[in-house]
Amino acid sequence: MMKTGRKWWLIAGVVVLVVGLVTGLLLTRPAGGSNPTDLGRTVEVVRGDIQQTLTVYGVVAPKQEYTFVFSGDQVEELLVSEGDQVTEGQVLVRLDRTQAELALLQAEQALKEAQAEGVPAVIKEKELAYQIAKEAYEKTVITAPFSGVVSEMSRPTAATENWSLTLIDTSELFVEVEVDQLDAPSLKVGLQGQATIEPLPDRSFPVEIVEIGGMAVEKGASTVVTVRGKLLETDPAILVGYTVELEVVVAEAKDVLLVPISALVESPRGWMAMKVVDGEVVPQPVVVGVTSDLYAEVKSGLSEGDLVLASPGRATTSAQEAASRPGVQFFGAPPGAPPGP
Repeated sequence: MMKTGRKWWLIAGVVVLVVGLVTGLLLTRPAGGSNPTDLGRTVEVVRGDIQQTLTVYGVVAPKQEYTFVFSGDQVEELLVSEGDQVTEGQVLVRLDRTQAELALLQAEQALKEAQAEGVPAVIKEKELAYQIAKEAYEKTVITAPFSGVVSEMSRPTAATENWSLTLIDTSELFVEVEVDQLDAPSLKVGLQGQATIEPLPDRSFPVEIVEIGGMAVEKGASTVVTVRGKLLETDPAILVGYTVELEVVVAEAKDVLLVPISALVESPRGWMAMKVVDGEVVPQPVVVGVTSDLYAEVKSGLSEGDLVLASPGRATTSAQEAASRPGVQFFGAPPGAPPGP
């Protein structure tokens, strides 16, 4: 039996895109010469295209970022400010190197003496000490590991004596969204969608899913998976941290049979539609494929042009008697939930 409902009420819900439906899909018409008020409103099974999309929310994220932390009393020269553009290898901060330089000279002298004595184990020890001292000396000059933007700088406070400096790489931009665990399996690397960035509401930007988190974590009342997508087009106006709405097509079908979601009922034996034949209602088992929140693909059980009740849950008593039995749920009557694929 198809999975139902819970995923339809979570973080993002599902947005419907039904393309090319035949005009008059929802047209009310008499069934087999009967007065439609006797059986309820009917619709024809038609052909068209359908898409199922998942809408989730997150933020714009950089390609990479790095945060430097260093002692405030060691700062000799601070060469950048928040918002500065920097290039790879550019000097950002110079720290006091007095102690580091002294330690390097001492390690160098000790290594020379060990080499003169010729004891291999001692030479190895002094070589390692020299390398450590050299690295410490080099770290007194902090350089940019990549080209990017200085996004944040924090000065020492009463709580910490350290400075911090964060550098972000904006050569490529991404969106990071949190997807409910029930929706995460529908997403795959390579799927594409459209991002709407809140400060730029009049435009949408194509996105390709590039990474799906390896674990789910609890957040509030939900359990979510972090998903990362690459913005295939960017704009200088897009800033890291902007709020994003991402819509991804997770399933689609073209030129298939379609009925409204409200025309489907669920029974212990599967999905059914209430087919109208010669003025009578006949429960008809169907196999459902791609669904949106308004329509469903019917893979088998119905033919193009068949008439079905549009909302079996609102049918008259005579129609319900023909269709109802223990275990049947009418999705036309609240509180129903549309079927999922």
